Amino acid sequence: MVTADKDSESGHIESDKGRFGDNEADSFNDLDRGWAWAVLFASFGTFCILGGLMYAIGISHSTLLERYNQSVAMTSWAGALHTALFSLGGPLSSTVIDRYSCRTTLVLSGIFFLLGYIGTAFAQSMELAIFTFGILSGIGGALGYTATMVVVSFNFRKRRNLALGIAVSGVGAGVFIFPPLMQLSRDSYGPFGLFIILASMAANVISFGVMCFPSKLEKYTQRQRRLRTLHQSRERQTCWATSKIYFGVLFNKPIICLCMAMFFFCLGTILMYLHLPSFIVSKGFTALEAAFLVSLSGILSIFGRLLTGIAANLKRIKDIHLFSGSIGIVAIACFIYSVISNYFWGHVIFVVLFGLFFGNCYVVITGVTLPFVGINYISAAIGLQFFFAEIGSIIGPVFAGFLVDVGGHYEPSILIAAACILLSAIVSSLTLCSQKDEMLIDRTINIVDNQEKELQILRDTNQ
Repeated sequence: MVTADKDSESGHIESDKGRFGDNEADSFNDLDRGWAWAVLFASFGTFCILGGLMYAIGISHSTLLERYNQSVAMTSWAGALHTALFSLGGPLSSTVIDRYSCRTTLVLSGIFFLLGYIGTAFAQSMELAIFTFGILSGIGGALGYTATMVVVSFNFRKRRNLALGIAVSGVGAGVFIFPPLMQLSRDSYGPFGLFIILASMAANVISFGVMCFPSKLEKYTQRQRRLRTLHQSRERQTCWATSKIYFGVLFNKPIICLCMAMFFFCLGTILMYLHLPSFIVSKGFTALEAAFLVSLSGILSIFGRLLTGIAANLKRIKDIHLFSGSIGIVAIACFIYSVISNYFWGHVIFVVLFGLFFGNCYVVITGVTLPFVGINYISAAIGLQFFFAEIGSIIGPVFAGFLVDVGGHYEPSILIAAACILLSAIVSSLTLCSQKDEMLIDRTINIVDNQEKELQILRDTNQ
């Protein structure tokens, strides 16, 4: 087993060398060591904040319902946009990363969060809250979520899956910390105080972003993109080259499967987290009990994601098996939940299963994607997957809110969430059928790459 692991790791390194060139690959001596661990700490902290803000959305949703006394469907727009833009803005985040750096992107993320939550604290109408809470804060999440994922890939190679497992477990820590803290803040200071406290918490993303100095690998990929941009003499051609990269990623069959899987997965899971506190209260339990149940799912998510990262780093289980399998377990838990939700122990069982498995797919999403696109296009591929994910995050909560307004109860929402998550598991498993047939998207955008090679030969000749 040890030999197999070493061979797998060696193959991965050789694959990197094939993409970068031997001299370039050997020069990335800051990966997996030194400041990379400080970046991992910053990534964990950022994921903690982002996860808490995203998955404690149900408390913000109920606060906005109480504050403005609007319909569930209309109020759902604020929460749906807030959460959806976390990933719907993936291409925006990827563009800023490619143009500047992960560090700049994270700092901008914190600034948008700060403006959005402070604006919500002072918003006098639901329409204005939809803009400040849903759009401004959502753009902050859009910029930060993809960058936090990608910055880990730029700082780790041998231990990439383990590092991603540690970083993404920060989401679980955030889900553990934020719900009871937000509920207590709401009870003590009201809606105004809650959003001011959220603004102060989210401002820490700026501090974490400043810590993420570009690694040699990130600088290398920036140079490669700049060479490509310089080779395009007109701005119009540069835009076409950028669009070609995204279309090349999108028309890769396994990436299509992963995009659709993330669409259905987020449609279901965000729907669950948005309406979960209200659903628990509707069953006769208190708002504080609901907050602590959501918090329990967060602490369990830490262990689930860490264990997934360890398992993926050992290479004994395929990343796609961990990806699809964890989603399938979440779907089963949601189906069971609709039957046992009248009892407190039923909520506990659901929260345990949901917490342990709902976020594990994010740990291996980079490992699942890399074989099809390579490190040069990983930000574009993950950005597109998050884009599709959060289209689902917009559709799911708003549709479920309409069902609640019409039917008066949350059970149909739970069943819709379960069906969507199960469909996600099925679609993602289809990548197993495509792995032998698909190559890297370098084929799809070979014109751009050939131009880059020609430019490099000219530069070498001049030297």
